[in-house]
Amino acid sequence: MRNPRARRAVQSIAALAAALALVVGCAGGTNTTDGSSSTTGSTDKLTLAVTIDSGSWEPALLQNGHQAQYWNAVYDTLLHMESDASIVPGMAEKWEYNDDNTVLTLTLRPGITFTDGAKFDAEAVKANIFNLKNGTGQNAVMMKSVDDVVPVDELTVELRLSAPDPALLTYLTLAGGVMGSPAALGTDAITTTPVGSGPYVLDAAASEPGVRFAFTRNDDYWDQESYPYDNLELVVMNELTARVNALRSGQVQGIAADGSVVQEAKGANLDVYEWPLNRRGLYLADRDGTVVPALKDVRVRQAINYAIDADGILEGIQLGFGERSNQVFNPTSVNYLPELNDLYPYDPEKAKELLAEAGYADGFEVVMPESAGEKSNPIVEQQLAEVGITVKWVKVDPTNYVAEVQSGKYGMFWMSNSTAEAWWDMSKQIPADAPWNPFSTSTPELDALIAEARGASGDAYADAMKDINRYVVENAWFDIWYLENVIYLASPEVEVSVHPMNVVPFIKDFRPAD
Repeated sequence: MRNPRARRAVQSIAALAAALALVVGCAGGTNTTDGSSSTTGSTDKLTLAVTIDSGSWEPALLQNGHQAQYWNAVYDTLLHMESDASIVPGMAEKWEYNDDNTVLTLTLRPGITFTDGAKFDAEAVKANIFNLKNGTGQNAVMMKSVDDVVPVDELTVELRLSAPDPALLTYLTLAGGVMGSPAALGTDAITTTPVGSGPYVLDAAASEPGVRFAFTRNDDYWDQESYPYDNLELVVMNELTARVNALRSGQVQGIAADGSVVQEAKGANLDVYEWPLNRRGLYLADRDGTVVPALKDVRVRQAINYAIDADGILEGIQLGFGERSNQVFNPTSVNYLPELNDLYPYDPEKAKELLAEAGYADGFEVVMPESAGEKSNPIVEQQLAEVGITVKWVKVDPTNYVAEVQSGKYGMFWMSNSTAEAWWDMSKQIPADAPWNPFSTSTPELDALIAEARGASGDAYADAMKDINRYVVENAWFDIWYLENVIYLASPEVEVSVHPMNVVPFIKDFRPAD
């Protein structure tokens, strides 16, 4: 049963997404704020808690999600996204597609330099796009459609596409649009020392990797007004309790949280921001049975869907801050089908029947990576054991969890991923070369559906995307439990605008309270 808060938020986002469909496809976000803001914040310093370490500063390896707050402090992007999901100029002042949407022309902002003194120009755009496209990072998929990058003149560049990509403008506001100094790309030095043109510069002397990162204002940044704070500090805090205590005591001004601490936060007069974004559940990735032979049988994958009490996890862990969904796509997406959410009710007996039909009446063992602190782990272990599936956990460094689960070592794994624009979500999870398809699963039927969607538009595009969604749900490519409402807590000293496609706000989304 859908949570009323989430339903209202999703309905409001759906209306927004319809209005923005011609610009960025179906996408959106909203927030609700509780608590008062009676204190005027200082512009001297903004301090935020971040749940994980920074990882590499190499632009080709950057990640969205929690790590975005690191890189959008020191790097800028070609385009920017506002809190209403509208796309606005960034390092590119203007953009325009040709008639068939296969050439995107960008007009670049003049006068931008990187922190090593290099000039930002069309050649820099070309270097960065191919650095990402040819790299090993999970966001290389964002440049998959780019066949060539052609500098027309110093401040004009064409992105020539193999086929229309409905998500490309959105990509250019995120990690796909990050620009680093061409001379530094691919070097060992840039993995630990960013060389960008963003609003801040990393203060290495005042930073301690894994503990805290200090940044000072970049006086050469072109949009100073959007970043009112002179200094920025990001403090690594894995534990939610530690983050809440740090926020309550004034050590930090913003933290990622979850529904378990909302009432406490309201009682402490902290501001609560809430918007639907993340899907949570299991990726049943080894659909060809490479490392877990049982997963090759669709009945086994369907059995796992029946075996996990998704509604119970939503209420017990998420405290209802979200809505039941077994789809990897956002409810505002053109391919979302509400009726599919009723396909796999919690039914352990049905799960056992399917396992027996598939030849696994006595069950089987599966090795899964353990995401540190994930509250659903013991529930997954217990409920799978109840139908005969034994989980053996392997501890994984939280900073490298994404790389580990994308490596092809594990047939199934837990993951929380954000939902966004329909083609983007499809491209990064469904095709054989998608980063979230680690075993490169493909079928002729699904390949045909993807090809049909790529060449379609309007209602035909929406119908083809729906067929893709229906195929992966009915064939149990995933065991998605619910769409989670993101919770972010902030001090009354700051005002926060949520990022509609990221799990935490970007740095430009923070301002001192009036």
